[in-house]
Amino acid sequence: MPTTLKRPYSIDWRGDPPHMLPPDIPVWRRFMETWKHEIKTLYYDCLLGGPFFSPEELRDPIKKSWRYVTAKRPDAIIETETEIWVVEVSANPGLRALGQCVAYLALWQEDPKILKPEKAVLVVETLDTDLGAACGRFGVRVFVV
Repeated sequence: MPTTLKRPYSIDWRGDPPHMLPPDIPVWRRFMETWKHEIKTLYYDCLLGGPFFSPEELRDPIKKSWRYVTAKRPDAIIETETEIWVVEVSANPGLRALGQCVAYLALWQEDPKILKPEKAVLVVETLDTDLGAACGRFGVRVFVV
């Protein structure tokens, strides 16, 4: 299961993150304002999982397209001084967000590109009590902003 980190973004960049849903962007911006001091490197549009193709195979536009379509994409990957945070952002998450966090972390662990302890992170505006408890049980760190 290959991981592709794309180019790092500036911590101060304030455009719309690629593939982040519009209702989640204001939540993300509030998170960044509060937690940017923790961030060493920030990545968007990273590919996790999907089929493995060699560099030669990826020259084929069909295979390259297939790789991009089938890979999973967390909203962000953050490198702190001591950890990697694999991040999902959702203004009003349901249980599906927990599944995404756990799956993204598992895919990252298959092919980590930065060797530091990893954490699944969920950034939210609202948090249901049951979802919060389930996140705690599965080790997902939650930021309510």
